[in-house]
Amino acid sequence: MTRKIAVGIVVYHAGVELLRRLELTSADGIEVYVFDNSPDITNVRELAEHHPGIHYFTCGKNLGLGVGISTVCANAHQQGYAALLFFDQDTGYNSKTLSYIENNYVNNIDAYKNFSAIAFKAGGEALVQDVPLLINSGSLYFLDKLKTLNWLDCSYFVDSVDYKLCLDSLNKGYRIGSCGNTPGFDHVTEQADSRYRIAGRTYSMRAYSWSRIKDTVSSNIKLIFSAIKSAQFGFALRITKLLAVYCAFQALVRIFNTLGLFKRD
Repeated sequence: MTRKIAVGIVVYHAGVELLRRLELTSADGIEVYVFDNSPDITNVRELAEHHPGIHYFTCGKNLGLGVGISTVCANAHQQGYAALLFFDQDTGYNSKTLSYIENNYVNNIDAYKNFSAIAFKAGGEALVQDVPLLINSGSLYFLDKLKTLNWLDCSYFVDSVDYKLCLDSLNKGYRIGSCGNTPGFDHVTEQADSRYRIAGRTYSMRAYSWSRIKDTVSSNIKLIFSAIKSAQFGFALRITKLLAVYCAFQALVRIFNTLGLFKRD
């Protein structure tokens, strides 16, 4: 173990760019832990067979993010890592991204002892600040804290996996952080969003499938009740507002697409 962090990714129908990033990460000497939710497509498994630094896991079917992230984190922890940097499969990064986050971690180990996770992103200041919520992609997970939380909640499939971790951390007294100005971090280019020009401003939106909307709504409602049950009423209110905004945008983007409103890039 020469590097201080590992990288984890959960894949589903992996594309060429993801395979390139996996090779890049392994070539940089960073161990990669991959959970494959589409094992019938063999490209990731075949890549791992030729790269000892890429550790491949699957359960033979799509079990979602909760199981996938828990698996890569638990295995990295078992093999001696204290921190794992997680990326969505459609998040771009490069060697500078990995070095920046690793150096940030090494230089601040003592300062981060009460954090369960810190989300790194492209925009904002290069300063860690406490935040109430974070998303999975770009998050550096501190594995001893996640083990105490019994990893991520595997009853969540895709949506709200990250927000449930935030609630669990809040209940346990762990901090959640965010740090900006991360070089090479790209959570935009490979996203399937369309751009809409409204009142001089550009908005990125996507019309999700009805099954995805159903999962989002049901997961958020479940999370809201979990927050209320643990007397985290401010957290419950925050998720309620986010869910209302999400539903409003899903309605708007369908209206825009149907009527052909506003210029799209």
